[in-house]
Amino acid sequence: MQFSRESLEKLWDETTPKLFGYLVNTLHDKALAEDIFQSTWTKTLDALPLYQDRGIPFSAWLFAIARNECKLYWRKGNHEVVFDAQEHDVATEPAGQDSLLAEQIMSRLPEDDRELLRLRYIADLPMNDIAKILQTNSVAVRVRIHRALKRAHQHV
Repeated sequence: MQFSRESLEKLWDETTPKLFGYLVNTLHDKALAEDIFQSTWTKTLDALPLYQDRGIPFSAWLFAIARNECKLYWRKGNHEVVFDAQEHDVATEPAGQDSLLAEQIMSRLPEDDRELLRLRYIADLPMNDIAKILQTNSVAVRVRIHRALKRAHQHV
């Protein structure tokens, strides 16, 4: 599949804020998120000539590459980034009580739940795209998100 410069620019503009937000939330380290973001796009551009439209949206393909980059980073050095609000970058806007509560609740959930909620609410991906990233079906994603939200509600 051929991509024009204009179509790549449009994809960049549409996906960059969501992808970067997803990476910052996943890694809790802005500098590391920037590195993973760069390696994600480098791998994406390298693989672009091989990309075939198989019904998987480009954004789902891109987020799958980003997830794999995070996993590769953790595997290589067995790194687990522990979130410490005083050590890590904070949002450019002052965090409100709702934001702090959301962070506390997310920290108490299993990683699978956090990943689902990041893909759905931070990356703002549709259920079908999440299903393709996680290699499952959209019904399973809906059920898993419902259960994750139920567990999150228990921590409120």
